[in-house]
Amino acid sequence: MRKIVVFILSICAFVGVKAQSEVFPLYFSQLGLEGTANYMGRAGAIGAVGGDIMSAHYNPAGLGIYRVAEMTFSMGLNFANTSAFTNELGLKDDKTKLTFGNFGMVLPIKVDESWLKYVQLSVGINRLKTFSNNIAMRRDGLNNSFIDQVVMNDIVEYSDAENEFIRAGVVGLDTNTYTIFSEFEAGTFNQFQRIQYSGSLNEFSMSWSGNLEDKLYFGITAGIPFADMTTLTTLTESKMGANDEVIASYTHTKQQDLSCAGVNLKLGAIFKPISPLRLGVAVHTPTYYSVTDDFSAIVKYEQTAGSIAPTFFYGIQTPFRFLASAAVVLGDISSSIVGSISADYEYSDYSLMRFDFTEDVLAEYEFNTSIEDIFRPAHTFRIGGEVKFGPFALRAGYAMEGNPYVEIQNDASMNYATFGFGYRKSKIGFDLAYVHSSGESKYYWYDGAETNMKEIHNIIQATLVFKF
Repeated sequence: MRKIVVFILSICAFVGVKAQSEVFPLYFSQLGLEGTANYMGRAGAIGAVGGDIMSAHYNPAGLGIYRVAEMTFSMGLNFANTSAFTNELGLKDDKTKLTFGNFGMVLPIKVDESWLKYVQLSVGINRLKTFSNNIAMRRDGLNNSFIDQVVMNDIVEYSDAENEFIRAGVVGLDTNTYTIFSEFEAGTFNQFQRIQYSGSLNEFSMSWSGNLEDKLYFGITAGIPFADMTTLTTLTESKMGANDEVIASYTHTKQQDLSCAGVNLKLGAIFKPISPLRLGVAVHTPTYYSVTDDFSAIVKYEQTAGSIAPTFFYGIQTPFRFLASAAVVLGDISSSIVGSISADYEYSDYSLMRFDFTEDVLAEYEFNTSIEDIFRPAHTFRIGGEVKFGPFALRAGYAMEGNPYVEIQNDASMNYATFGFGYRKSKIGFDLAYVHSSGESKYYWYDGAETNMKEIHNIIQATLVFKF
C-alpha cells in the first residue's frame, strides 16, 4: 500500500472520525533516557552494573548489589528543538520543560544464611519518558486544499451533518439535496501547521531482590506505569488571490488527551563468574494499558466556530522486551581509584503491539494488521563507564535506539551522548548528568507530501542521594 495509506497517522491528525492511530502504542512502548543522573550519565548501561534505583525498571537484579539503604530524588530541565523542512521552506520551534526524574528507596535486609547474603525491598516512582516538543511546518502555493481533499470526502462518506467544518461554515450543506460545497474546493492555498506535545510516562515500582553468595543476584519488579499525553495540532489554511492576498482563511485546532494506566512484570539476574566480570539478563512482560482518549476539535472561520468532543476507551499492549548486559568492575571500596565499563543490548518486536477494542472487533483487526505492516523488531545498544577518584566520579556513555518502523514508513531511531559527575560523602551524595539526544523523522501530510524533521533534546538532570 502507498506508504500504508500515506502513513495513517497523518490523516488521523486532523479528521475526527477515528481518533486512534496505529502509532499510539509506540508512544508507551519506546522509552527514552530519563531517571537518576547516575543512570543517565552512563547512557542507561546499568543492566549488569546495578547499584541504582533505576535498576528496578530495567534489570531488577541490579538492586541486589545494595548493602546500605538509600533514597534518591531527581529533577531536571529538558530543552527540545525541532527543525522542519517542507520542500525549501524550513521552520524551527523549541520548548523548555522542568521535569520530574524519580523518587525511590531501597531497603537492604541482611540475612543470617550462608548462601543468602541480603534481600532488598524497593519502591519508587520514576520518569521513563517525557513528551515535550513543538513542531512548526509551512507549505505555500498549493493547488489543493485540506477541505477539498479530506474533509469533504469524509463528510460524504459518513454523512456527517454535525461535522465541525459545517458548523463553522467552511463547508456548506444543502439539507434538501444533501449536497456540500466550499470556497476551498479550488484555488491556491498556503498552510501553516503547529504540533505541540506535552505529558509524561512514569512508573510506580515495587521490587524484591536478593544476593546469593555475592555470585548471583536476582530480582523481580511489579510495575504500574501511568501516562498522560496531550497533542495539540493547529492547521491554518488561507486561500490566496492573484496578488498574493488572503481571500479566505480558517483555523482547525485539534486536541487529543491520552491518559492510561497499566501493569507489567520485570525479571532479572546478574551472574558474577569472576570478581571483575558481571553478566546480566532481564525480560519485561508486555504492559497492558487501559486508555482514555479524549478528542476535541474546533474550526474557527470568520466569526463562527464549530466543534466536536468525543471520548474513546480502549486497551493497548506493548511488546516483550529482552535485555542482555555485561560489565567489568575494577577496584573495591578500599581502592583509591574504582572504575567500571558496561554494555547493554535490548530487543523488542514492535510489530507485536496491539489494540483492544472490546466493542469493535473489525476496527481492532484493521488497526492490529496495520501495526504489523508498519512496525518491525528494533535493537538498542548502550555503553557507559564510570571512574571514581575518592568521593568524586566521572561518567560518560553512548546509546543508539533502533528504528521500530519499516524503513519505508518513518524513522524513530535516536542517538544519545551522555556525561555525568558524582559526589559521595558519608550519608549524602549528589549526581549531575547531561544528555544530548538527536533523531530524524518524517511527517506525512494528508496528500502524501513529506516534511523532514530533525529533533534535538538537551537534558540536564540532578539527583540527591541519601544513605541511612
